Amino acid sequence: MKRRFVIFVALKSPIAAYIAIALGVAYIWIFAPPFLITATFVGLCIMWSAWTFISVFRGTDELNSAGARYALAIASSIGVPLSIAFVMLMIAVPLIQDTIESTAALGKSGLSPTTIGFGLGVVFTTTLQCVGCAIGYTLWWRSKR
Repeated sequence: MKRRFVIFVALKSPIAAYIAIALGVAYIWIFAPPFLITATFVGLCIMWSAWTFISVFRGTDELNSAGARYALAIASSIGVPLSIAFVMLMIAVPLIQDTIESTAALGKSGLSPTTIGFGLGVVFTTTLQCVGCAIGYTLWWRSKR
């Protein structure tokens, strides 16, 4: 029973968690809650991410574990160079810089536009990593079926 729960957490709950994380980020972006609420939300996201990462490698069969390793290898080998390329593109194209600056100026958190721009860059890079991981996991399973 425990093993089934671990596999469920690793493979099925991300959809619900991604929705909750997206709603939480939207709430933080729109309403600018106090620091304690934001810090608690970030802490819960980090704990969920660590728990999911550990549960993928613990208690799963060899096939699932190999798929996860392949997906992480794809995410790091594709996501990181793409992130670097997009950062270089952002530096070279003034239109992208202006868009990021205008988006950062809309923030009501009291942080400087530079700090908000950095945060947007981190979110963008993390999103690229997640997309690379999802593509890698999908390709691995498609090749094995």
